[in-house]
Amino acid sequence: MKLRSAAALAATLLFVPFTATSASAAVPANDTFAGATVVGSLPTTIEQDTTEATTDALDASLNGMCGAPATNASVWFTYTDITGDGFLADVSASDYTAGVIVTAGDPNEGNLVACGPGQVGVRGEAGTTYSVMAFSDSAAQGGNLSMTFGELPPAPTAALTVDPRGVAYKDGTARITGTYNCTNADGFNSDVSGTLTQTVGRVKINGFFFVNPLECDGSTHTWEAFVFSENGLFSGGKAANFSVAFACGLAECAVVEASGKVQLSRNGK
Repeated sequence: MKLRSAAALAATLLFVPFTATSASAAVPANDTFAGATVVGSLPTTIEQDTTEATTDALDASLNGMCGAPATNASVWFTYTDITGDGFLADVSASDYTAGVIVTAGDPNEGNLVACGPGQVGVRGEAGTTYSVMAFSDSAAQGGNLSMTFGELPPAPTAALTVDPRGVAYKDGTARITGTYNCTNADGFNSDVSGTLTQTVGRVKINGFFFVNPLECDGSTHTWEAFVFSENGLFSGGKAANFSVAFACGLAECAVVEASGKVQLSRNGK
């Protein structure tokens, strides 16, 4: 009898490690919005195993407005922005490719304010509570999620000028120039664009231009644009210009306008 008892005890102990390991891989408490983890202050970094996290119809509904390749292994957080200074949600340090979707208030209401891979920035009204979903944007079923809630960088700034003289070429195109300055912005998401209008006889000639990317390093840079007419040929004489610069950061864009008369020299002379 004693030998049987000892054997039974040994068999039980052999199974303990296996059982404990299996129990550690469980669906996270914040797998759905109802169990969202509350983030109290900035900066905060949360490390979490999301290998057993799931996805559901709410994820799919929100992603319909975002367009990520997938929303696998999603988990939820909430953060109340007391000051209105905004926040940065960054999952780029995770060991799988991850994305973020942010809504204002209850995500079931669909008030999407930001989404993207790696990190997003949000700035809104003071006292707003945000719902933040972190997810795998590939076929990977989660892994080690590193979720950081941090402070936003300073807001973007922009300045823009348009030179009062330009050039009208023989082929009917026009060239205009100016300067810009931008800070705290992603140059690839920043641009100078606008229109050039000139009355030639009874015809109002219209053209559009677009300059991208910009160098948002705080220095003043020159820009130039070749304007192609939609309905005629530009020629020497006065024209009217309207230009706008967008300098866009993580959470917002600085927008500045410049307009005025541009004297076009004839045939590039």
